[in-house]
Amino acid sequence: MYWPAELYSFGRCYREWLNLPFWAPLPIYGDHGISISGCLAKHEAEAKPKVFLTWDKKRADLLQASTTKKVLHIQHPWVTFRKEKKLTRKPNAKGTLVFYAHSNDGIEIKNYDWEKYFDELGKLPKEYHPLVLCMHRHDIKKGYHQRIRKFGLPIVSAGESTSPYFVERFYDIATSFRFATSNYGGSELFYCEEVGVPYFLMGDPPEKYNLEHDQLPKGLMVPRDDHAKFLEETKRDLFTQFPPESSAEKAQFLVNTLGLNIDNEQAGLRLKKRLAVEYCRHFPAVLLNILITLIRAYTPLKVIHIVRKYLRNEG
Repeated sequence: MYWPAELYSFGRCYREWLNLPFWAPLPIYGDHGISISGCLAKHEAEAKPKVFLTWDKKRADLLQASTTKKVLHIQHPWVTFRKEKKLTRKPNAKGTLVFYAHSNDGIEIKNYDWEKYFDELGKLPKEYHPLVLCMHRHDIKKGYHQRIRKFGLPIVSAGESTSPYFVERFYDIATSFRFATSNYGGSELFYCEEVGVPYFLMGDPPEKYNLEHDQLPKGLMVPRDDHAKFLEETKRDLFTQFPPESSAEKAQFLVNTLGLNIDNEQAGLRLKKRLAVEYCRHFPAVLLNILITLIRAYTPLKVIHIVRKYLRNEG
């Protein structure tokens, strides 16, 4: 019903955590990655659900002080999923997974010296090889993988971000490596560190420019508030260390950002209560959503293909 509750397999993670059937709608809103701002984005503030989910403790406090929505502080759903499935770094893990700093719709990285960056990667000590590049679907869709091939690294991807299997694909890839790195450090930094794959930042940080994204200010993207600035600075201070080593500061950073110290059972009960309220507020849409989901689930793929082809032909 709302894309932040479904993107990157979040919907599947929520349903499995709350023991909901696959067809249960989720009329809720929340973070869809590691959100660092201390205020809601425009689409978050304007969304119909009166409940908002986040895993960052400080962000939760800041949001609750500035919105009438009920902000629920929960453990990151990927962490809950990972623990339930007992996913850890594989015994035969080797090499380094390099996360390509990805673009977004309307947001691009400009004037970056990729030649210098990949040259630095190639000079990593022997135990950090082989190097494998992981790219986001936004960049694959734009064809950026074609221009990166010249650097000679194998390229992998967790695939389509709307897939309920995205979370499994990500962990299957990440846990196959001893280390992970990038020049930016997005949400994957936290996921890799939490699952036991040491992550380090390397290379000049790229500058991202908003060219046409209507939810953000145009031009060079910078931290929007003090909380965002603090998290960005802390992340760079902690993870530029090489070789990467564990520390109490890193561990606490993950606890605060991913909600690792939350009572998951109690958090689940609170979320179920808010879901009951939202089901009432969204009642007609909930019924329609259930019907559409069941039709999609039990309609043969051949019929779906014929209908889609007809719709395309009809414009």
